[in-house]
Amino acid sequence: MIVNLLRKATFSQPFAVWGLGLGFAGPLLVLVVPPIQKSLGYVAPAAVPQSYPLPQRERRPTHGYED
Repeated sequence: MIVNLLRKATFSQPFAVWGLGLGFAGPLLVLVVPPIQKSLGYVAPAAVPQSYPLPQRERRPTHGYED
């Protein structure tokens, strides 16, 4: 019965079937992908710096259009 309903919905409302399929696939992938990545030896990249290092020197005031 469910298969017949799904088959009919696939032809009459394909956007709804694809939407439900992708909607159920998202949470499933969250549970499945990390263990697969770990088993393949994936290493997460280094964190991106959150600030720019300031130079360790005296700051000179600008003159004219030097900024």
